[in-house]
Amino acid sequence: MKNKIPQLTTSNTMLATVVTFLLLATIITMGMLTPLIAKLATGIELSLEPAYFNNRTAIPVSILMLLLSTCMLVGYADRKYVIPIVGASAAISILFVFISPFENTPMDISIPILIVTLLATIFRIFKIYTSSKNLASSVKIRKISAHIIHVGIILILLGIVLSSNMKVEGSSVLGIDETGSFEDQHYQLKINNMDSYYSGEAFRTYQASSYITEVNFDIYKNGNYFKSGQVNYVTDFKWGQTYTTTYINRGLTEELFIAPRAIDESEGKIDLYMRTVPFINCLWGGMYLMVIGIIALLLTDRKYEGKTASSGNGNKTTADEKYNRMLEQEIEKRRAKRTTSKR
Repeated sequence: MKNKIPQLTTSNTMLATVVTFLLLATIITMGMLTPLIAKLATGIELSLEPAYFNNRTAIPVSILMLLLSTCMLVGYADRKYVIPIVGASAAISILFVFISPFENTPMDISIPILIVTLLATIFRIFKIYTSSKNLASSVKIRKISAHIIHVGIILILLGIVLSSNMKVEGSSVLGIDETGSFEDQHYQLKINNMDSYYSGEAFRTYQASSYITEVNFDIYKNGNYFKSGQVNYVTDFKWGQTYTTTYINRGLTEELFIAPRAIDESEGKIDLYMRTVPFINCLWGGMYLMVIGIIALLLTDRKYEGKTASSGNGNKTTADEKYNRMLEQEIEKRRAKRTTSKR
């Protein structure tokens, strides 16, 4: 079948991907080196916030995802449908900027592109699984594992976009036996008690090296009991510092983080910070998939190399055997000629 879009080839798509990736790497490297150069040149301490990188890398990452969708579809879908599908995802992203269905610009731009890329990658895995029945299982796993890594990368990006733009955080001052809510949170806390005690060996004029206040609380979700937890507020006399422990609950759809900010024992009150991060498990799930894909790829590559080496040795043995047979035949011919000449 004649290729109606001769420029749309796997090699050209990979070339565009490499160029875009180099651009992305250059932007990140410049951002990392800028504070160092500023300090060496002027002596000024400069720090770049995450927004600096997010704003500058958004377009290259979006282009990379569009190119990944193209790579997944080229060769397994009719080429005349590839550009409309990829172009439609880009067009929807641009449309979402204006209508803002998620009421968040980074999510409006990235969600359509990432979803289409994820579906294209899953489609590629399905086509490899169904159309490669004659291939050995190790070869099939080797092909699929590479795309499992791609799925992991997409889930990581989804996790970053969703969790960073949908997280809700706030603080509230609560007393003992007091139930308090946090702004825009569907969790409530009830402080049950605060117990203080000294811990460690005696230090100078202090009874111990640290003073710990344990805060026990119950967590309610939408008004219903959810779980119990504990955080500690620690004053370390030996090292002259104060620090706290945190409470973290990782659920299937979100992560709940609670930490004390300040405490007033005389009033029996504590200032608590709460953060809810939805879809953070997309990030962790993506990392696990990447690890699984990399391990599977390494194992199948090792097995494939072993088979190749074994096949090469077999071919070499066969060639040696043929050479030896030809040499013996030639020697026999020469002996026969010599015997004939003597007669």
